[in-house]
Amino acid sequence: MLLDLIDTREFQRLRRIRQLGFSSFTYPGAEHTRFIHSIGVAHLTKRFIEKISYVKADRCFAKDLIDRKLLIVASALLHDIGHGPFSHALEHITHIPHEEWTKKIIKGKTEVNQVLTAHGINPHDVAEMIQRTHHLKAAVKILSSQLDADRMDYLLRDSKMTGAGYGSFDLEWILNVLRIGKINEDIEIGLDREKGQSIAEDFVMARYYMYINVYFHKTTKSAELMANKIFQRALELHKEQQNILPEGLNLVLSDGISDHTLNKYLELTDDTFWHYIYLWQQNDDPILKNLCKRIITRKLYKAVTQKVDPFELVEKANRVADKTGIPQSYLILRDEASTSSYKDPYLLEPKIDEQQTEKEASEQIFLFDRKGKAQELSDISDVIRQIRNKKIHIERLFVPEEYKKEIFGGDV
Repeated sequence: MLLDLIDTREFQRLRRIRQLGFSSFTYPGAEHTRFIHSIGVAHLTKRFIEKISYVKADRCFAKDLIDRKLLIVASALLHDIGHGPFSHALEHITHIPHEEWTKKIIKGKTEVNQVLTAHGINPHDVAEMIQRTHHLKAAVKILSSQLDADRMDYLLRDSKMTGAGYGSFDLEWILNVLRIGKINEDIEIGLDREKGQSIAEDFVMARYYMYINVYFHKTTKSAELMANKIFQRALELHKEQQNILPEGLNLVLSDGISDHTLNKYLELTDDTFWHYIYLWQQNDDPILKNLCKRIITRKLYKAVTQKVDPFELVEKANRVADKTGIPQSYLILRDEASTSSYKDPYLLEPKIDEQQTEKEASEQIFLFDRKGKAQELSDISDVIRQIRNKKIHIERLFVPEEYKKEIFGGDV
């Protein structure tokens, strides 16, 4: 079944969707795709289920997992199948979350749907598993929780491929101490209290350093912001009847998500957009032309982190805009790294001490003792408590290097 799913048109498309978007501008080795990541998540999910079935204390949860193993592993394999090009850049244009496309691919008239049905798996169950609405809560938490197969694969894979060792942790040990338990009648994936605290700390710190040093790297963020501006400008020109957008994107923008537009959406890959960015270098519009040339030659906007007077900044930026003909919105790009497409509520949001919401409760890491009693990691770990109480938040402005000194002055 897994091989049949991998051989579908929809899954093969993931070979042309990079896992880390523009991170290869910073780390040249970061060329891996959502194709290989998805296979890795399916593999780890299978190992999760096998491990839980061997632990005496967890066997009460294991039967349902073993009985529905094919469904769970298939869901893990397909969890990213709706992702669009350039990480989340396409979502800024269409305003359609990739999760909606994932659901449409699984439940629509697709090869994936046909394979699932042929192997006796209800596509609706797969969609519910990925959306976290399936009644089999233990399986949902394996796919999406603070200790899930998705996070473990992308941390290790991203660390390996970027060459940044920050994301490394002992996967074999974390699997060895994996536990499942109940908290307020809600099933949670956790770790053994006696043996798991150190590896839990390592795991969270790996995530923390990957956010700071890889996912929020200033060069990567500059490229992401510039790509968003390229598509924003192309869309503005398109609305002026220039018709410069890819046919598939044009159809999605006009008709939204449907069986009719799904096939065209599936034609949109990183390769598609790079092709158009190369074409747009020759466009008559100076703004689009300039942005495309810059990103192709890696002449990226430069980051400024110093505090500036907003009124003085606007005044100087307007003078440069009048001189160059570049609107201020394309001259100064603003970014708050905590709102990046890479989101992790455990790291990016401070812990709520009282009256925690249901969402917050699902965004914790639990350690279970021999009697099944749970403790939240940040309650017993000083280092994790410090991280949780001080969320990651990096504000930056990005400007073309040649105008940096003129706008901000001094040695910036």
